[in-house]
Amino acid sequence: MNIFGFLVFFCLLAKVSAKCADSCECPEFSTLRPSEADASEFQFTQLAGCAANATCVNPNNFVMQCLFTDTEIPQPLGASYVFRIATAGRNFSIPASSFDVFSYFGIICENGLWYATKYPMGIGYTVEDPDTSGITYTNYVESYDGMKSKILGFICNYNGI
Repeated sequence: MNIFGFLVFFCLLAKVSAKCADSCECPEFSTLRPSEADASEFQFTQLAGCAANATCVNPNNFVMQCLFTDTEIPQPLGASYVFRIATAGRNFSIPASSFDVFSYFGIICENGLWYATKYPMGIGYTVEDPDTSGITYTNYVESYDGMKSKILGFICNYNGI
């Protein structure tokens, strides 16, 4: 009788564990893309839990937008409150190969929100100074890795939308 009870308990525990592993508290990652973005630029496959394979077909102009108020990265002096985690800022004449967004940017789900934890090309931000125009890029900063930045949205082929 004890063995039967143990087996029933084990089966119920396994069923509950499997259900938790297959669910994710975050919304589908692709909902962070603007509705007017070209759907053919983005390939998305949901895996178990919050894991996914999200690939941009044309990653040369990939941009992920965040706020300095929702990140562990310190805001540079004079920077606006919005920043980008981008593949932009590099040599556009060299075509980039597609990459998995989740592993490249260390994307995680925490408390129902998506966060980036890797910044392989650094970040870009505008400076609130009328004499300065354009985006300032930090390039790669090793100390940023592991710092969480809440993702507001992303676009694979940014062209000013």
